[in-house]
Amino acid sequence: MKVIITLALLAVSHAHIIKPACDLISIQDIIYQKEVLKENVNDPYQMAIDYNTNTLFFSHSRANPKNNEDVFESAYLNLANNEYNIIPGIIGGFAAAVDNNKHKVYLGGRNGIYEYDYESKKAIHVNPNGYSVWQLFFKDKLYYTAYPQERVYTFEGGKSLIVPELKRTMAQLVALDNNYNTYFSNSSGLFCLNKSDKNIVLLGEYTVNSFTADVNGNIYFSTPSGFYNIDNNQKVNKLVDLDDVFGLVVDGKNNFIYGSGDKIIRLSPTQNKCL
Repeated sequence: MKVIITLALLAVSHAHIIKPACDLISIQDIIYQKEVLKENVNDPYQMAIDYNTNTLFFSHSRANPKNNEDVFESAYLNLANNEYNIIPGIIGGFAAAVDNNKHKVYLGGRNGIYEYDYESKKAIHVNPNGYSVWQLFFKDKLYYTAYPQERVYTFEGGKSLIVPELKRTMAQLVALDNNYNTYFSNSSGLFCLNKSDKNIVLLGEYTVNSFTADVNGNIYFSTPSGFYNIDNNQKVNKLVDLDDVFGLVVDGKNNFIYGSGDKIIRLSPTQNKCL
């Protein structure tokens, strides 16, 4: 699994940075200020935001001192006060999703799905002996992809069910838009399963490493070399070229937050200019 993840995350590109010393980036003619929110977190990935508490949940890796192999952990970063902690109780914490209507945070690990408990700040295992979770996405219910199956499942009422339209289709990552069209990616690229006719359409040979939705349900994704959105006509639009992108979320104020190297970075609109 580590080899596949590494290949998916690494790429070489160029940054659309106005001037390196200024830390300003242009996205669709809007200037954004770059701000490092957290350092010394290796490969911050699989991000999700709880808008109710302004808390970012994500995965990162660290070396196991016993065998020097990388292990994955789930963590959170409170964007209001910068409180950061590893979330205990998860075996191989790797994925996160939030039901912002019911204020539930879901986390994925090597043996299934967990819910985060804010009071104890621990994870509670809600499907023992579950699949190894690759990615989570919440829409009307919880959707997830499993490794090594590379299939899309839903989790509801304590039960996992494969999405029947995709039962023979490989999928590493999944997302749903406001019309409940299903976007998914695999080693061949980015696809859309149309809700209306159940047809699967190739949108492009993108190396997708994360999906996210903003507070209005608009879909975005990242590749190792930049950010994109998908409009209501299922058209993919490039937003910006950036180096070494591991994952992306959009916060409640429509700021972009992404992982890069050992940092979590926020891009916020600004009136600043480089001289």
